Amino acid sequence: MDSLASLALATEMPKKSLLLRLPQNRDDYIVSRKMIKHILGQAIWQCMILFVFLFAGEFLIPESDPVHEDPNRPGWVFPGRGSDWEGNDLYTKEKTSKIGPSRHLTFIFTAFVLMQIFNMITARKINDEWNIFEGIHTNVIFIVLWFVILGGQVIITMFGSRVFVCCLDGLDGVQWLMVFAVGFTSLIVNAFLKLVPDGACPKIGDDSVDDRRKADLAAKVQPLLRGGLKLNPEASAEDNMGAERVHPTNK
Repeated sequence: MDSLASLALATEMPKKSLLLRLPQNRDDYIVSRKMIKHILGQAIWQCMILFVFLFAGEFLIPESDPVHEDPNRPGWVFPGRGSDWEGNDLYTKEKTSKIGPSRHLTFIFTAFVLMQIFNMITARKINDEWNIFEGIHTNVIFIVLWFVILGGQVIITMFGSRVFVCCLDGLDGVQWLMVFAVGFTSLIVNAFLKLVPDGACPKIGDDSVDDRRKADLAAKVQPLLRGGLKLNPEASAEDNMGAERVHPTNK
């Protein structure tokens, strides 16, 4: 999946708007501060979602097949964890040999992959552009590979069986709707992260674009300052804005 996703993103054609951007410095780190913001944000969100379904899936995932439902909670999936919090056995090796891999864990695996597949679309834009679908219709290779990856995951989930450690019966209709809904949240989180200031994220290398962003913001803040207050060049522009609000001349 990763290889096809890389190939799909590598086929993105340059846009005319690229000529309007200031050049990167040759010493700039390849991973910008803005990219780190989205990488960390998506990773934190995905971990939260997956852990919730892992440890509370039997209360959240409906089950239509009696073979895979929890006998103590009819209508809900049997937990695929090896044991509960008290150490009691849950999905034992005997159960695996009898009915195959857990449907609960198959759901989590599929949800995880679908979050990556939807995140492919957001990864087309790395400068916080709001329209992540801009120009997507011009990249036929990306569209084809996206559906190939999606179709491949559906096949693995439904027919992967013991080879891919997936439930022998795959997922039912409601569970498929749920994993697609979970995958779609990657687009929602991407939009939310665009509202988060880049300065809230760490910088792991030289980033001239971020330095110019802070300089431009500081230039906009300067006319708002009163008296003889000077900006601290080592502080962020956001901190300097806060300093202006508490300056004695504003009282």
